[in-house]
Amino acid sequence: MKTIRNWMNIIFMLGAIVGLLIYFFYRKETGTYVILAAMVVKFFEAALRMMPMRQEDDE
Repeated sequence: MKTIRNWMNIIFMLGAIVGLLIYFFYRKETGTYVILAAMVVKFFEAALRMMPMRQEDDE
């Protein structure tokens, strides 16, 4: 689970950086959409973080 969250954080950070670059150097509307998409990824990562971890017994 932690590996998935780490990858989702990387995707969020890259999306936010690319979105800011698009926002400032290309089109503000497109940059806004890219940043919003990155925020959706971050929302799901945060939801995974808040879910209780279930540990299974090896018995």
